[in-house]
Amino acid sequence: MEIRKFCECINKYRDNLYIMAFAILKNETDAEDAVSNAILKAYENMGQIRFFHKFKPWMLTITKNEALKIKKKRLILPGDETVETLLKPVLAHYDELWDVLQGMKEEYRLVVVLFYYEELSIRDIADVLNIPIGTVKSRLNRGKRELRELLERGNGNEKI
Repeated sequence: MEIRKFCECINKYRDNLYIMAFAILKNETDAEDAVSNAILKAYENMGQIRFFHKFKPWMLTITKNEALKIKKKRLILPGDETVETLLKPVLAHYDELWDVLQGMKEEYRLVVVLFYYEELSIRDIADVLNIPIGTVKSRLNRGKRELRELLERGNGNEKI
């Protein structure tokens, strides 16, 4: 892949990369760091990508891995609180649904975000998360159920 095409692809998908990183890290600064690290790693390895249609899943995979590295390295404070719980980042892309998504279990949240926000296919989600297609389907199904329950609970409804 040539540098010009690489830059065009990064510009096209940078918001998608940020959404992926933020879904994992729940922190604006860490998400930006994960995206920056992912872009650098992708640039260093851009010879590995041969097909344009695989660029987005490839970048999302790298971003996911970088976000997980940052999550592992977070400073743990006394009382098992992470630094991020003490800071309240101001989100530029605030919406109520995003807040509800942040309350979901991570394994379901990632699949839901990749499917609905990133519009990835089940197969691409399986590739990005490195899990079987059947697992993606079950997590998506359970994630939708959990999201529905959280939304209904938030609106004061008790029935599903």
